[in-house]
Amino acid sequence: MFVKVAIGLMLVFTLVFFAPVIRQYTSSTEIHGSTDKQVQLSAMKVRRNLPTQQMHAFDVAFGLLKEFRTGQGENAFAQTVGGKSTEEIVEMARQEVGTKIAAGDPKFKQFTSWDDMLSKEAAEDAPKKHGDPQPAPAPLRSSERTGRGN
Repeated sequence: MFVKVAIGLMLVFTLVFFAPVIRQYTSSTEIHGSTDKQVQLSAMKVRRNLPTQQMHAFDVAFGLLKEFRTGQGENAFAQTVGGKSTEEIVEMARQEVGTKIAAGDPKFKQFTSWDDMLSKEAAEDAPKKHGDPQPAPAPLRSSERTGRGN
């Protein structure tokens, strides 16, 4: 009886230990869905498995493609990114941004390339370092309580 319990516990611990590794290799990096809402939910699941650098590029690309497809019809965005991998989505956005930069689009005039845009946006989103001047905290309220006896 003790041997069966010990083997069972070892099996459970083995599964728990290897589950993240197995999940990483079996999880899909493709976006699935036929509606914009389904695509959004799928993207949230997929981005959890991305390294930080790829996550930032994917977030920017996903947001820009969504913005570019707004107004092109119902579920136009889902049709654009559905079934695509994260790398394909980033590449699509890279090409569209490159085209807009070359065309002189005012929204992208401060950027020279996709990589330039990513680095500038990452710098804006980065937390402030300790050496950077911080805004002064609001002063504490100074008030006295009068009329109270000791």
